Amino acid sequence: MTDTKFPMMMMNRRNVFHLTSAAVTAAATSALVANPAAAKEVEGVVKRLAPRGYDGIYARQPDLDFESKGDFYSGVYMWRGQYLERAAEERAIALCNAAHIDPNKPMSWGDAVAIIEKDPLIAMTCRMRSSHQKLKYQMVQLYYHQHADQFLTEMEKADKLGPGSLEMSPKMFIPDYTAHEIHSMPGGYVGDAFAGHMYDCGTNWGAYVDRNYQDGAHLGMAANTAVTADRKVKRILDIGTGIGQLATSMKRRFPEAEVWGIDIGGPMVRYAHLKAADNGIDVQFAQRLAEDTKFPNNYFDIVTSNLVFHEVNYQGSLDIIKETARILRPGGVFAPTDDNTAPPDVKGKYTLWYNYRWNHEDWYADWHSVDFMKEMQKAGFKVTAKAGNRGIAAGAGYTAIKI
Repeated sequence: MTDTKFPMMMMNRRNVFHLTSAAVTAAATSALVANPAAAKEVEGVVKRLAPRGYDGIYARQPDLDFESKGDFYSGVYMWRGQYLERAAEERAIALCNAAHIDPNKPMSWGDAVAIIEKDPLIAMTCRMRSSHQKLKYQMVQLYYHQHADQFLTEMEKADKLGPGSLEMSPKMFIPDYTAHEIHSMPGGYVGDAFAGHMYDCGTNWGAYVDRNYQDGAHLGMAANTAVTADRKVKRILDIGTGIGQLATSMKRRFPEAEVWGIDIGGPMVRYAHLKAADNGIDVQFAQRLAEDTKFPNNYFDIVTSNLVFHEVNYQGSLDIIKETARILRPGGVFAPTDDNTAPPDVKGKYTLWYNYRWNHEDWYADWHSVDFMKEMQKAGFKVTAKAGNRGIAAGAGYTAIKI
């Protein structure tokens, strides 16, 4: 799945994956102010990486040219959302009205596609989405591979830094479903040494732009996560942690807790550790499967996840729910956040189909077929849907208490 023009050459040369274990927007500002210890920690930490300095808790981009290109891609994304997508939505409604179809009625993907797929404005919007996504990631991937020595050296230095720890598992079994190029990111989360770097840039210039500055959205999710009835929070796990933004946000909220972040993507957790250690945040990151975490029974007080289940196949979702029930203590909280409540209208269904077909969201159909409320109840949870605890992609949140 990885582009073979340059990535594999770099990975083989430095043998990146065969490592031994090395055991804000207003929302962000208010979240830090609400937690003075976190604010003091961010202000007082001695940064050790990023030669161009920092913007708050973020390292600045490697050079001005790269940063400027990121600003361009961010601007295109915002223009597309504010104008082009709105025009496409209005066109979809007009097409339904012309065909005497209620655009708000529940319909299948196939019905939605049949109504609007041949319209040129909608086709151009889809092309714009796809090209923006692919060109953005190609630019980032090319840059990091052209400067591979610099950034591999930086990661090797960070591997040894504390606080926190990094556990890599180069010989672990990688399920096929995890190896897809999710949302068009080259190599997905497991197939490129710089997957974490690409994800960080790609999301900040796309889905997170103007929504998650200084990890503000993740800090908000952490602040809104329910706690156990006895208020005892000693251990927290973030599954599918990616580059660790929710895990570090949970650590900021619960500074005395032991916090873990796990992900199948070795390059993702490696980058997560780099960012956390550089900010002085004590989180343990590990390359592990969410459906086979290796933790003892009843170990955690809280388990979180954000935007994970739409990147997992049907069986994987069921297995993760069961595994989470095993590792949570009685009374423990499972707080998954995702967007599995699909809009039933024509535009919503067409967008879901587009993402599945053209944006490498290969598990969308599986994802929308899982009854999460029912499956969590079967696993032994008392579940409450939380419309107010929404993910960055405007997803549905749950609070599930282990009975």
